[in-house]
Amino acid sequence: MAKPKKKLTKMQEVFVNLMVYQDLNQSECAFRAGFKNPEVIASRMMNNEEYSHVQERIRDMKALQRKKYDITFENVAGKLATIRDAAAADGSYGPAVNAEIARAKLGGLMVDRKEVRFGKIDSMSREELENRLKQLMEENQIRSIDGEARIIEDEDDNTKDKRLSGRK
Repeated sequence: MAKPKKKLTKMQEVFVNLMVYQDLNQSECAFRAGFKNPEVIASRMMNNEEYSHVQERIRDMKALQRKKYDITFENVAGKLATIRDAAAADGSYGPAVNAEIARAKLGGLMVDRKEVRFGKIDSMSREELENRLKQLMEENQIRSIDGEARIIEDEDDNTKDKRLSGRK
């Protein structure tokens, strides 16, 4: 014989309503429902067999929501097809194409791919980079000296004055 269904407490009912109708995580729902230690109790209610009646109620209410708003693959694809056909019949080919693209994305046939690049230098070849560097040096009147690069350590003012005047 099947076990009789447990009734939800008032706090559990609030939790379920928040889970179904609000865009909140389970801990926030438990907190707003008034539970102490909301992270712990939310995890228990969503995962433990002891709270299967809460989990079942959430599933049932979410199924009602889906049915109410009729959001299924078949319905969305059918509505987009209807929109496409009506737009094409009107001669509005732009919206017709957009509806067909949306259907293709819904079916997984098309995927939006975006690539973010940080600056031009990432996309330049070595030759393009060298040419750009030469151009910048010419624009800013910078001369390069062929040879070895050295780090010049701090020198006192007397040594710097002698070096600049050409004296040793």
